[in-house]
Amino acid sequence: MSLPHRTAVLVVTAAGLVTASSARAGHHNWDFTEIFSNADGSVQYIEIFTPANGEGGLGPFTITASGNTFNFVTNLPSTTLNKWALVATSNFAALPGAVTPDYILPASFFSTAGGTLNYAGGADLWNYGAVPTDGVNALQRDGSSAANSPTNFAGAVGSVDLSPSAPIPAVTAWGVIFAIGAILLLATGAFYRPRTA
Repeated sequence: MSLPHRTAVLVVTAAGLVTASSARAGHHNWDFTEIFSNADGSVQYIEIFTPANGEGGLGPFTITASGNTFNFVTNLPSTTLNKWALVATSNFAALPGAVTPDYILPASFFSTAGGTLNYAGGADLWNYGAVPTDGVNALQRDGSSAANSPTNFAGAVGSVDLSPSAPIPAVTAWGVIFAIGAILLLATGAFYRPRTA
């Protein structure tokens, strides 16, 4: 084999190895960024982000938390540069202000008391603390909390509000006594004024 021919074979082999290596790495650069839950866990989401392109190969991988496993059963498009993926419960998807999730997560998937989220067998691990359950704030990757801002793969950003509505003011005992007294006075005719001719 001549030297130019050997060089060509080596270049083609190296290119093939790089391509194969890139194909296998098509899922490693996703990181957890934000999680949200209501108090009973019926509405939850997990947001992940990748700064890299060619990371659409989520299909055979999982997220685990609190003894639960979520399987990504489909891939995303390969154009993933600076993209998010949203994994959320079906209850989340039905809320006003929510964006369409990329994947559906079972309810009560992660503990709101804290725990570990594990993506793709350790490609990303997040040992998180207590998750806000006020219906508005989400836990950020840096440990802070901020108003939820779920973002899906299409780039749509939403926000949901599950905070309890303002309570109806309680009627005091004096208010009840006054109302009953007014009704009794009206019923007895105390405010009746006879007509004059």
